[in-house]
Amino acid sequence: MMLEIDGWKVGIKFSASHFIPGHTKCSRLHGHDYAIRVRIYGEPRECILYDFVELKKKLRLIAESLDHRLILPRSQDYIKHTVDGGTIRVEFSNKTYSFPREDVVFIDCKMTSAEELAKYISSRILAEMDFPDNVKGIEICVDEGPGQGACHYTSVGD
Repeated sequence: MMLEIDGWKVGIKFSASHFIPGHTKCSRLHGHDYAIRVRIYGEPRECILYDFVELKKKLRLIAESLDHRLILPRSQDYIKHTVDGGTIRVEFSNKTYSFPREDVVFIDCKMTSAEELAKYISSRILAEMDFPDNVKGIEICVDEGPGQGACHYTSVGD
């Protein structure tokens, strides 16, 4: 059985900017209106697979932490960032940007693609939530707009 939460419909959304070095078009600074979708797989207990109220709260907190920010990978060889007081200086390829520190969020990922954002959010959910043993898998999807996104599936409890 599968339970689904559609972030577009229940308000688990965020707007953020990013760039993907090495990609022709996406290496330019740009942004998206993102939504987080979730599917939980397993077998129901007493007719319920999972009470997803706490999961929705956690997803909203994650979305809020990314909302209206520049999302940057914490540490990668292809991008250099330095902190100077309240300013973050970012360099990659032949580009240099400066941003106010409060406008930037660093996450543990290879790059800030939809695929890596789904993987990042999945790892946070698995670390911060305690799923019952009837939940066998969770799929986190990050859409960069309605109809296009990436999903990451993880087995739970194995």
